[in-house]
Amino acid sequence: MRRPTRHATLVILLTIFSGRAFAANSVVVQDGDASIAHDQSAGTWTLSAGGAALTIALDGSHDFAITNFTSPSGARLLAASQADSLLRIGTTTVRVGARAAGFALRAADASAVNGKLQLDATFDATDIGLTLTRHYALVSGSPSIEAWTTYASAANPPALSDLNALRLTIPAGTIRWVSGLDGDNADVESDGAFTRHEQTLTIGQTLGLGAQGRASEQTVPWFAVDESSSEFYAALMWSGAWSASMTRTAAGLEITYGLAAMTTTIGAAVDGPHVIFGAAAGGPNEAATALRAYVTNGIRGGRALTPLVTYNTWFAYGTEIDEATLEAEMDRVAALGVELFVVDAGWYEGTGTAGPYDFDAGLGSWVADPARFPNGLAPLRDYAHNLGMKFGIWVEPERVNLALVGSPGIEEAWLATAGGNYGSDHAAQICLSVKAARAYLLARLTDLIDTVQPDYLKWDNNMWVNCDREGHEHGATDGNFAHVNGLYEILATLRARYPDLLIENVSGGGNRLDVGMLRYTDAAWMDDRTAPSVHVRHNIEGLSAMFPPAYLLSFVTDHDTEPLHDSPDLPLYFRSRMAGALGLCFRSDGFSEGDSNSIAHEIAIYKGIRDTLSVSAAALLTAQAGAADQPPQWDVLQETAPDSGQALVCAYQSDQGAAKITVKPAGLDPAATYTVQSVDTGILGKATGADIMANGIDLIQSPNSAAHILLLRVQ
Repeated sequence: MRRPTRHATLVILLTIFSGRAFAANSVVVQDGDASIAHDQSAGTWTLSAGGAALTIALDGSHDFAITNFTSPSGARLLAASQADSLLRIGTTTVRVGARAAGFALRAADASAVNGKLQLDATFDATDIGLTLTRHYALVSGSPSIEAWTTYASAANPPALSDLNALRLTIPAGTIRWVSGLDGDNADVESDGAFTRHEQTLTIGQTLGLGAQGRASEQTVPWFAVDESSSEFYAALMWSGAWSASMTRTAAGLEITYGLAAMTTTIGAAVDGPHVIFGAAAGGPNEAATALRAYVTNGIRGGRALTPLVTYNTWFAYGTEIDEATLEAEMDRVAALGVELFVVDAGWYEGTGTAGPYDFDAGLGSWVADPARFPNGLAPLRDYAHNLGMKFGIWVEPERVNLALVGSPGIEEAWLATAGGNYGSDHAAQICLSVKAARAYLLARLTDLIDTVQPDYLKWDNNMWVNCDREGHEHGATDGNFAHVNGLYEILATLRARYPDLLIENVSGGGNRLDVGMLRYTDAAWMDDRTAPSVHVRHNIEGLSAMFPPAYLLSFVTDHDTEPLHDSPDLPLYFRSRMAGALGLCFRSDGFSEGDSNSIAHEIAIYKGIRDTLSVSAAALLTAQAGAADQPPQWDVLQETAPDSGQALVCAYQSDQGAAKITVKPAGLDPAATYTVQSVDTGILGKATGADIMANGIDLIQSPNSAAHILLLRVQ
C-alpha cells in the first residue's frame, strides 16, 4: 500500500464531513495495518495497529473514556472503562474530559503525518481557564499507542501538579520492571544496576516505581504486566523525574503513570510527558518485539540504528591526549577494523590539573587546547576520514566549572541551585529553563559542530540538580520539568540542523535512559563500570527488555581480571559486548601481532552478525547473568530480526562445571527451515523452527572460549 505523503495532513472534524454523516465505524485514515475509525452513532473512535485495538468514547454528549482495549490475541486488557488521564489542580484531582468538571469537547481530529496516524481530542475547561488536547499516535506493525496531553491557557494560567501521562485499570498479573543504574555504587553481586524484577500483588497492595532526578537513576521508566495470553507494556518517554503507581484492587490493576511530584504554571502550550502503551500476543519477548517496532517507526521515523565498532579514548588515555598520540592510535585501531574514533573528555583547555582523569577543570571552555591541538580538532577528523573511520567528540553542555563562571557568555544567574547550593564545590549545572542559557549553549554547540564537522557527538551529563532557584523560568518544584524540556528543545534543534549527526546518550553512565531519548540519540552508554564481562552482559540482558540491543553501548577494556595481551579468553570479552553496540577502549601500542590478529578476527565476527543485530529485539532465554540469587551456569540472549526471521543466539558459560546446555530458541517460524551456524565452527545443521524450539540446540563446553554465538538463517 502506498504510504501517505510525508507531510500530508488529513483532518476530519466531528461535526462536519462534506455535509454527510459518518457511516458506522468508518475508517477515517489508514496506513498499512494501522487505522483510525469513527463510529458517529456510537460516539466512539477506534485506533488499531499490529492486531491491537483501542476504543475511545469521544463525543460531546458523554464523558471522555477508554471503553475497550484488545490485544492481538483478542484478550480484553481493560478492566474498567475510564478516562485515561487525570488532572490535578491544587488539591483537586479530576478526570480529563469529565463534563461535571467543566470540560467541553471542542473537536476531534484524525490525521496522517510523517508516517504516523494521530487522533487529537481538544477540550475547553472555561472555569479552569485551560484548553487541553489529548493526543494518540500509532504506526503500522506495532500494537502500541503513544499518548500525551498538551496544556494551554490564554489568561489567568492555572497551576497544575504531577502531570499525568496514563491512567488505566487492566487485568491483574505479574508486574515486570528493571531497576536503574543506582548511582556509582551499584554492583551486580548486590542485585544492583539494570536488574530484572517481577512481583504479583495481592488485593490492597501497591507497587511504586520512579526516579527522583534523571529517568533511570532508580528505575528504568518501563514496566510490563502478564495477562494469560498477552503482555501489557508501558514506557514513559521522559528523561527526568517520574512516578508510577500500581494498586491491586478487586477490579484489577490500577495504573497511574506520569511525572513525579511537582507543580507548574501553564501559560503557553506545553506538552506533558509522552507514554507508549500496548499489548502483545504472548509474553515478555513478544512485548519487546512490539515496542522495538514502535521505536523504529513511531519514535525514530524509520531512522535505522547502525551500531558502529567504536573506539573511545577515555579509559585508555583520560585527558593525556594530543594530536600525535591520537593519530598514532587511529592508525593502529583502523587496521583492527574500527569504524568510529571518539575523542572523549580532555580535548579542551585546562584539563588534567588534578591528574590524568580530571576532566572537570576547564569544563565549559569549548576551546581545543592549543598546546596539544595547535590546529584544533578538524585535522583529527580529516585524519580519521582518510583512514576510513568516522570521527566523534565528547561534550557536556549542561555543566560548567565554577572557575569559568563570569567569563564572557557564562552567567552565574543561569546556574541551577537546590536550597541555594550548586551541589558541588567546583562545578555547577546550567539550568536549561533559562532561555538565554539555551541560546548560548546552542550557539556554542553549532559553532563547534560547524568548525570540527564531527560525525558523532557524545553528549554526557555528570551532574543533576532539581533546580528551585528564584528568577528562573520555573517555580519552586518544577525545575526538573523545565530543564528536561529545555534539553529536548536543544536536541531537537540539533537533530533538525544536522540530520546525519550521530549522538550518544550518556549520563554518568546510564542515568538518563528512556525510550524518548531514541528520538534524538543513536547509542546509549550503559554504565561506567564496563567490566568484567558478566557485568556488561547483565546490563544488556536487563535493558534489552525495552531497548533495542543495537542501542546499548559498552567497551572492551584492558581490565585487570580480563587482560587483552595473551588473553585467556579474548572471545568472551568481545562477545559479551557483541550482543549490543561494540565499543573498544584500550592502548593498542602494547599488543603483539597475535593480539591484534585475534582482536581483528572478533571485530570481523561482529560485522558479520550486525545486519541481524541492528534490527533485532531481544529475548532472554535463561536467568539474567550475574543475578544475585542463583546466577545461571550459562546465560543466553536471543536477538531476532522480525522481518527476516533470522536470529542470533549469544550463549556464555559461567560455571566450568556445567559442560553442556540445551538452548531452546523462542519465536521462530515453526514451518521455516533454519540453517544453524556457529561463528567458530561453521554450519552445525538444518532443522525446522518447530523442531529447534521443541528440541533445542546442544552447546558443549569449548576448550577455546566460554562464549558461543550462533546465527539462525531462514532458508
